Amino acid sequence: MTTETRTHVGEAIRRRRKELGLTLGDVARVLGASDGYVWKLEQGLINVENVALPRLMGLLQALRWTPEEFTMATGVALPGLTAQEPTPGVNLLKVPVWGEKEVFLVLGLPGETPSPRDLRALRVPEGYLVFREGTPPEHGEPAVTTGPGGETVAGRFLGFTARRSYALETRKGVLVLEKADWELHRVVVEVRLYPDEE
Repeated sequence: MTTETRTHVGEAIRRRRKELGLTLGDVARVLGASDGYVWKLEQGLINVENVALPRLMGLLQALRWTPEEFTMATGVALPGLTAQEPTPGVNLLKVPVWGEKEVFLVLGLPGETPSPRDLRALRVPEGYLVFREGTPPEHGEPAVTTGPGGETVAGRFLGFTARRSYALETRKGVLVLEKADWELHRVVVEVRLYPDEE
């Protein structure tokens, strides 16, 4: 493996680790190696073709890559684990969680590459609502409103009232929110982690 290829592989590993918000130590613990070992991988100082299979599988596990996704990202086929022709990978999208400092929701979206610009995630009892800030929903669509002091309300957008306030159907009933105080955003993805409570 050439120095250029090792550097490319290292850059792909570093990029993936950072996309997932992992530290060198996080990856090293899964590998059963030192932080320095992972750093050397990222710098292209270690040829991945010479890495023992159990350690390589630990790297894939830590970075949440299938062997095919590893091949797509690095251009290096893993003999016996991947086909010679790489398959399309899963695009990851890192979305900041509203009101939580340095907390992100990482979404894997196969076959899609949406723009992460202005996307935010709101934690709700069932999981998360991912919304595009500043993009209003259509009548009947899920919506998130943000208001004074970072307050949020999620529900289904019912439309405008006669006074041009927002009408939102929530779990607690219909709320009318003053347009001057609240901003309305369209929900683009619902991530359900917990079953609906009856």
